[in-house]
Amino acid sequence: MNRPRHVPLRRCVACRATLPKRELLRLVRDQDGWALDLRQRAGGRGTSLCPACALAAVRRDEPARLKGFRRAFRRDAEPVTALLTDIEPTLAAAMAVDPTTDRAPCAPPPAADRPRPNGGMHG
Repeated sequence: MNRPRHVPLRRCVACRATLPKRELLRLVRDQDGWALDLRQRAGGRGTSLCPACALAAVRRDEPARLKGFRRAFRRDAEPVTALLTDIEPTLAAAMAVDPTTDRAPCAPPPAADRPRPNGGMHG
């Protein structure tokens, strides 16, 4: 009998959606500033960001996601936006809508599908 493989989860710092690690971008802060960690194995302080929030920050089109992005990165928001601007075509491709679900792959689930705090024990 095969056991299901463990899928590591990470939380987007901007929209707070919990997604599989492979669906998120990992940004690492080093001595030179922020860098994109494509292999998701670089040492140092890292943060995860979903492609939808990254694309919204680059295009400045979704106020709610942009607010979360600015809150997460604070004074570093402009350098991170400049870094993400270089990979905008890749972000747009990652946001392609899945025809089976009619949702973008990194969109947070609807509110009814989200787990409740404390396992739903308290109101």
